[in-house]
Amino acid sequence: MPELPEAEYMVRRLVECAPEARIREATVLRASLIAPQSPDELAETVRGRRVVSYARRAKNVLLHLDKGWTLRVQLGMTGHFYWIADARVLPRFTRVWFALGNGAALVFEDSRTFGNLHVHRTEELAEVFAAYGPEPLEDGFSWQQLKASGARAKGPIKPFLLDQSKVVGLGNIWAAESLFAAGIAPGRAIPELDDAAWKALHRAIRKTLTAAIENAFRVTGSAEDFPEADLLACAVYGRPGAPCRRCKGPIERFVQAGRSTFHCPQCQR
Repeated sequence: MPELPEAEYMVRRLVECAPEARIREATVLRASLIAPQSPDELAETVRGRRVVSYARRAKNVLLHLDKGWTLRVQLGMTGHFYWIADARVLPRFTRVWFALGNGAALVFEDSRTFGNLHVHRTEELAEVFAAYGPEPLEDGFSWQQLKASGARAKGPIKPFLLDQSKVVGLGNIWAAESLFAAGIAPGRAIPELDDAAWKALHRAIRKTLTAAIENAFRVTGSAEDFPEADLLACAVYGRPGAPCRRCKGPIERFVQAGRSTFHCPQCQR
């Protein structure tokens, strides 16, 4: 499932592969992914538009276009947005694609179709993202800000980290990895965290996400490759029964808020 590191990887690949892209035409192969906008509406809006810049907000890939438009790709569970050199050979699960010059294209591939794609006036993005929390890799994100977001929370810390209104970009994988790096048990109640724990968690989130982005490029060779989590040197995620890389004790898995949670019971308290 794409989280912040995977979305950031896609954005940086787009900058690398298509820095001066101009959209010639848009083709929608799965209309439900752009509803309530229509295929004709999307195509007419983006036709001839130049990509001014690429960006990311939370798990969304953004293409800022000229004339004040932005294409927003919400990746969902299996979404991948990337550049291909030859539009005549579209990937199997392409749902929307954008023809560029020289036969190239930008494609939105989504096997399970839980993602979506829309075009907005750029000035409307603040409203679109109004419910989102802060970006954890921005300079202004502090441990005090993270602590304040949990001031009224009473539940365990792991589900809290998945709440995009508290801090964006963390999903099941990188929330588990961040908690391991911080030495905090995923079931630990939020009111039990002292300042030292919030500081450790803040550092761990930033360090874990930064390393995951770097590893995404290390394990992929081209923009078409998707950096699956099992290739990104996870310490606990997806490793039940395997030895902890710190204490050598077994990694354990349990279900928490309907999701699989992985942790080391010896290293995380």
